[in-house]
Amino acid sequence: MPSTQRFSLPLPKSRRVWPLAFALFLAPMTVQAQEAQIAPLPQDTVDAAQPDPPSVVARISVLNGNVSLQPASVTDFTPAGLNYPLTTGDRLYTDNGADAELETGQVSVRLGSQTDLTVTAMTDQLEQFGLAQGSVHLRTFTLDQGTTLELDTPNAAVTVLGAGDVRVDVNPDTDTAVFTLLTGQAQVEAQGFRQTLQPGESLQLTGANPVTPQEVERTQPDDLDSFSAERDDSYQDAASSEEAYVDPNTIGAEDLNGYGDWDNSAADGGPVWYPTGVAVDWQPYRNGRWAWIAPWGWTWVEAEPWGFAPFHYGRWARFGNRWGWTPGPRVRRPVYAPALVMFVGGAGVTAWFPLGPHEHYEPWYHASVRYQNRVNENLAGNGGTTFFNPHGTGQPAAANHVYVNRQIATVAMPQQSFASGQPVARNALRTLPPQLASAPLLSHPQVTPTREIVASTPARAVPRQIARPALETRAPQSQPTSSPAASSASELYTTGGRQPAAPSNNSELHAVPAARPLVNRAVPPPPSPSFEQQRQAMETTEPGRPLSPRQMENVRENRPVGLPQQQAPHFAPPPPHPMPQPVVHPAPAPSGGKH
Repeated sequence: MPSTQRFSLPLPKSRRVWPLAFALFLAPMTVQAQEAQIAPLPQDTVDAAQPDPPSVVARISVLNGNVSLQPASVTDFTPAGLNYPLTTGDRLYTDNGADAELETGQVSVRLGSQTDLTVTAMTDQLEQFGLAQGSVHLRTFTLDQGTTLELDTPNAAVTVLGAGDVRVDVNPDTDTAVFTLLTGQAQVEAQGFRQTLQPGESLQLTGANPVTPQEVERTQPDDLDSFSAERDDSYQDAASSEEAYVDPNTIGAEDLNGYGDWDNSAADGGPVWYPTGVAVDWQPYRNGRWAWIAPWGWTWVEAEPWGFAPFHYGRWARFGNRWGWTPGPRVRRPVYAPALVMFVGGAGVTAWFPLGPHEHYEPWYHASVRYQNRVNENLAGNGGTTFFNPHGTGQPAAANHVYVNRQIATVAMPQQSFASGQPVARNALRTLPPQLASAPLLSHPQVTPTREIVASTPARAVPRQIARPALETRAPQSQPTSSPAASSASELYTTGGRQPAAPSNNSELHAVPAARPLVNRAVPPPPSPSFEQQRQAMETTEPGRPLSPRQMENVRENRPVGLPQQQAPHFAPPPPHPMPQPVVHPAPAPSGGKH
């Protein structure tokens, strides 16, 4: 464990040591505050018609086998990674024999083998997925009022009406989709057709305009059913342990029980979670990499299997010789943040450190005052409210602040390695407190991401249809149809799980069918501009800062990008004298939980 007098980071594998006197770190500074002074922000200037970032994402929570990701802003597929947050437009494909799971807090989507799934929309009001081929379990734990959950297929759209489990199988070769409701309630809609399914019902739809409905029998459980049941067991085991500490909608919280211990003896009385089985010199925001995901931009992806909730909610602190995660007061539907850090650096280097308890998070992307209040809501009542004042300047309540983790947990890496999303641990640089103390705080990294950060390594498996599925909104008939008559036994599915029967003709079997548009009911947000378009626009406005919603619209419509809607927060330089020593809390004795 590095002492508070000397802090060092492992060198890159090449053993090349960058000069510690980074030109950026040693620039003369004017003393204006005790440490970092946050200059007042202008009043919220985000147009009310321009949306804030969503408070939810779809985390990749399980990967088994070869699974490929097509980020929304590029056409290439790249290997998917655990803990990667998916949002509107991202697409996932599972290879033969592979499976995967996405979770949004309220919903888990379990993908079977050879499944092509798109996150059509991921907003606070709409969670919408598109299934072009393959099989999924859409498992809903809760569904808040005002939230729509929809899954679209080439034949019909299914809307989940409450907690439950619906399985959907799509076979483009036979132009069929099968909807099986195991628990709960769901409504299937197509052109001129609507039917509400009851638990135990399986409905096959063939074609799209018109659609031919047919009731079918459920088949024996297959690998996807077993995988989904195992995941349900894991969630149920974790729910009772985590509910006392975090809201059930905290994405990734179910993994904490198996990889650490909770303790309630901290000085401020709040719960603290301690990871177990980590190296003695482990520290947060170092064992992973940076990604670029619009609209948040710089997004942290932690490597540990439990590494989602503690890096997108709450704060980190040292308790004795251990790092502990503090979720803060329980908040209903907490807001996802891409990384709860403060950036430091300048020419040639980017550095960051985790925010500590009670420390205000400053988004580097465009967001309203209301959003900034919400994303910091878990600080309320925990010893130092730092909400933005929507009627004032937007300045945090505590403008003069000594960051408790700055001297003991700052990580630095070459700017180009940062911009291309390289693994941090093997590219980290060695730094010393004098350089850290004199380094300026940054409102956002001063470098534009490169294409490698979104797609660098070619995927090992891709779907037959590389082009993204199109959408075709269909209006259902005004009255529900009567349930179709059950098929005869010879017409029921009896092989291949619930996948519709495969073609019998060999030439038909090997032919790739033309891509069919997905039938949708809810209208998703418009697609984002390509990564290259975004990158070029950033270079002409604010390098390293994500585009605002209005700028994204301008780029999408081939208009001049325009100025940002909102100024980035300005941080006055720190003093040149040494910083006070960070607060180190006493550590409770280990409780001997799971490893």
